[in-house]
Amino acid sequence: MNPPVSRRSFLASAFSSTFVGSLFGNEEKEAQWLQISLQQYSFNDMLRSKKLAPLDYPKFAVEKTGIKALEYFNGFFEDKINSAKFLAELKNRCGDLGVENQLILCRSDLALDSADAGQRKGAAALLSRWGAFAKELGCHSIRVDCRSKGNREEVKKQAVDGLHQLCDLLEPMKMNAIVENHGNWSSKGDWVKEVMESMKRDNCGTLPDFGNFKGYDKYQGVKDMLPWAKAICAKVHKIKSDGEAAQTDFERMLKIVKEGGFRGYVGIEFEGGADPVAGVLGTKRLIEKTLQKL
Repeated sequence: MNPPVSRRSFLASAFSSTFVGSLFGNEEKEAQWLQISLQQYSFNDMLRSKKLAPLDYPKFAVEKTGIKALEYFNGFFEDKINSAKFLAELKNRCGDLGVENQLILCRSDLALDSADAGQRKGAAALLSRWGAFAKELGCHSIRVDCRSKGNREEVKKQAVDGLHQLCDLLEPMKMNAIVENHGNWSSKGDWVKEVMESMKRDNCGTLPDFGNFKGYDKYQGVKDMLPWAKAICAKVHKIKSDGEAAQTDFERMLKIVKEGGFRGYVGIEFEGGADPVAGVLGTKRLIEKTLQKL
């Protein structure tokens, strides 16, 4: 189930549909099913080196890429979780730019799927605070990790328990917890599928990432996770001279996404080195070109 559509989301969607239609003419109706967002982690090196401040990310993203649907990573501002001033300033800057915030990738030193029950409870409590932060920013979801090592079935039980605790805390906020294929068992699409089948919660879903399946076919992995997807991550490490992604067949992948019934945002996450803006723009052009084909 995708998040409810706010008035701002509706207007942003209408604008996006018109823009895509102007590019593709008769393909307008076909293109409306997928919109493009941008993940802050695309500028990882710039943010870690302080060349780009977290508060400047929205303006930088909009001016350099033209994308107004933004995603975040809490690792760049973990110390601001209790800062109402930081949150208010970030929210104001987004509002001035007409930004539609989508989600926050949340790392945590406490594992939501830990073998230790106390740690699972602590992780749920901490992540729910990020849920409140994200809600205030206008996001619909927080991405959480379930990547502990151990026996496949035991870790699955632990993940289900931790996710239930977190979803209980997020439910009054109308916020979602979404699980990415992001290491250990979570990098197996069928394992994430089993976790979701056990959860059966409207506010628990997935974030299929094109680039994070380990020892598992990425196209099958996206298929496995797609029924619960509340967002998609288009991870790219290199755009080739022909405009295609080096490690992912975008036409094949986006066809899977479309045929799977997904309607929403695909977030660009470029991790390809020295010129992230060029990488993001190349990925954006690739998605737009692929939508035209589909």
